Amino acid sequence: MNLDQMQSMWQAHSEKLDECMSLNKTLLQKIQSEGHKSELNKLILARSLEGFLFLVIVAGLWHYVVSSWSLTAPVVSALVLNVFATLGLAGSIGQVVLLSKIDFSQPVRETLSGLIAVRAHGMTIFKLLLLSAPFYMAYVFLGYELVAGIDLFSLMSAETKVIFAIISAVFGVLVALLINQLKPENRSNKLIGWLYREVSGSRLTHLLDQFDNMEKA
Repeated sequence: MNLDQMQSMWQAHSEKLDECMSLNKTLLQKIQSEGHKSELNKLILARSLEGFLFLVIVAGLWHYVVSSWSLTAPVVSALVLNVFATLGLAGSIGQVVLLSKIDFSQPVRETLSGLIAVRAHGMTIFKLLLLSAPFYMAYVFLGYELVAGIDLFSLMSAETKVIFAIISAVFGVLVALLINQLKPENRSNKLIGWLYREVSGSRLTHLLDQFDNMEKA
């Protein structure tokens, strides 16, 4: 076998090896893509179920308001709680739309931004719950009406109403201050960092760290 034959055989072998590596790389990318799509489909299903739950709550509250329409504390409470339930429904719908648009073939920065928005959903719901916390008496008034048929507000003394109003106002100020600090850039604060880890999980904090490193690079 002369040198030309050896070179020709080696070139043919090299081309087959490159083709095999290319096929393996393509297959690996396909498997990874399918894995990502499977994960996204699970999240879409979860957000859809969440949205359905909010829809049931919104429909139930509206049914109560319409069937019991009057200027009473339970009805006003139902209207207030309906606002937060509607915001939750809108957030769930927005998540489904966002998840359906994520494409891992896009540039890393765009994909990372989309994933951060998805993983931040837990924190968004947490903020919504915090915002509703100062209106805790709305849950009480509506609960008494639905369970026992009692308008608790009408039975409370003026002094008690003032006390609860003051507590709600103070609670509202504290909640507003906390929500104002619940930003990714404030994660160096121990409380904010702990809340991000506990509420949104390590995946969000990891994605945020990756995005910060990209910004610094």
